[in-house]
Amino acid sequence: MKSIWDNSWFLIPTLLFFNVGLLLAYYLPYGNEILYLNTLRREPFSSIFQFITRLGEAYAFFAFGIAALFWRYRYAVLIALAGLVTIPTAYFVKESFGTDRPITYFRNHNMEDALITVPGVILNAGQTSFPSGHTMAAFALYSLLALFVGQEHRRWGLALALLAALVGVSRVFLAQHFLADVLAGAALGLLVGWAVWRLDQTPFFQEKRLLDGRIKVG
Repeated sequence: MKSIWDNSWFLIPTLLFFNVGLLLAYYLPYGNEILYLNTLRREPFSSIFQFITRLGEAYAFFAFGIAALFWRYRYAVLIALAGLVTIPTAYFVKESFGTDRPITYFRNHNMEDALITVPGVILNAGQTSFPSGHTMAAFALYSLLALFVGQEHRRWGLALALLAALVGVSRVFLAQHFLADVLAGAALGLLVGWAVWRLDQTPFFQEKRLLDGRIKVG
């Protein structure tokens, strides 16, 4: 059975993302990863990261889900399942940990004036920071797509891993999440992608041959 471990083009950049992220989280004081990006919160970076962060939202699931109908119905169903699993899982974990969002944290520590924000971005407040739902969704979706492409087109794994990682970076850049939130979201997203892929290997799904059809053009 295929797994992301079989696609080094996805696996290596993903592991690099985690290793670099863990090192930064270990050595940087909590919150400084957001403040260090203050000087970069200007154009064109602000617009680029506002676009990238949307790649971890419902739009991406919808777009790839529709495209998958022309590939295999099975893949469209799995993408939908990944999205449906991600939403309640992220909500449950957020509610369980109740971690301050960056703007709430900086306000509580009298550090709000030190933060430069991206114009036009509404900062989420409250205790819903851990984990990053956008990052979780991105890694769930793009790890699944990396499994879909298989060995023949495995080099697409590099682009998919970079997209997922950039969504995570965008959450820190936009001051919506801390680095720890992003790393946790990435790990949970990979877990969701793996779980949905494993579910497809069960007899219940494998016996549904209709799912192997697709919309034919022309």
